[in-house]
Amino acid sequence: MKEWTREDLERDIVGKMRAVTIPVNIRIEGEQRILDTGEIESILRKAHTITQNECGCRKMMGNCNPPIEPGDGCLGINETAEDIKKYGAREISLEQAIEGLRRTYRAGLVHMAYIFPDQETPFLICSCCECCCHSLGAARRLGYKNQVFPSRLVAVQDMATCSSCGTCVERCHFGARKIGSDVMEYSPEKCYGCGLCLETCPSGAISMEKRDGE
Repeated sequence: MKEWTREDLERDIVGKMRAVTIPVNIRIEGEQRILDTGEIESILRKAHTITQNECGCRKMMGNCNPPIEPGDGCLGINETAEDIKKYGAREISLEQAIEGLRRTYRAGLVHMAYIFPDQETPFLICSCCECCCHSLGAARRLGYKNQVFPSRLVAVQDMATCSSCGTCVERCHFGARKIGSDVMEYSPEKCYGCGLCLETCPSGAISMEKRDGE
């Protein structure tokens, strides 16, 4: 399997940009400083241009098999949107952008909003997997959490309600969940707060809370 090297990440990502996870379809209080669907919609609604393009990481790495279309990749905003048109990005509406985020969320991809360190508004929103994405792959393999993106939320597991069905294990990109001795085992220190586990938990045993210190 092709992987991003530490040298690739330090040259192209670390120090140049940061990212935050976007918990799609999950209501998050504004003071938690994480981008939920409502905040992303507000950003997109103010944008003069939104474009959609296939994911460059998945195209380059070729490790992933999510059930999505090639166009369900990256959303460019404003100047970045105009710039990536020359690479085949197509201009889309706000409604198409929001539906794309929801569709890829259902497919099990983590949404990352990339922001330059001296700015507050994302220039790129990607639908990511740990097997191809530079940021998620780094977080999983190399521990670049603090340098690449902050983890501001954490999933909380109610083991009394949990049925250990394993649905959340399949949805987690970070290895925070596993089935051990027929019981679901959860490691919150590995959670990055994307909310994919919460959305499909059949017993409602998962909630999202602000991480200590945030």
